Amino acid sequence: MTLIELYDLAYKEKINIHKINLNKIYGLYFNNNIFINNKIKNEGLEKVVLAEELGHHFMGVSPTPPFSNDYYDKLIRSRNEFKAKKWLINQVIPFDTLKRFLKQNMNKYDIAEELDVSVSLVEDAFNIYEEKLIV
Repeated sequence: MTLIELYDLAYKEKINIHKINLNKIYGLYFNNNIFINNKIKNEGLEKVVLAEELGHHFMGVSPTPPFSNDYYDKLIRSRNEFKAKKWLINQVIPFDTLKRFLKQNMNKYDIAEELDVSVSLVEDAFNIYEEKLIV
């Protein structure tokens, strides 16, 4: 999914997107609002941030206090982040696309460049799709 397609999806879902200074945080989702750090100038990073925040919306994960050190809050936050990242990967690096790239003998660096995402996100996709890739 492209950045434009993600913005269109947010619009269709009636999600408001705000670009504001979030200091060191890239993005936040809260109550049908997505906040994206206005310091992000890279379209690929913006795509990933928007997709992850949309993942929070679509996976129905409720926000937890971002700076809480409470063990339960950390556990819930970790679970929510995993669900959102999984949604992000399914949208930005769909399994069929990854499989096609691998059949073309593309490595993780080539795939990351082709999709305009980080190599670590491609590695996360390998981990999420691991069982499907083995078959």
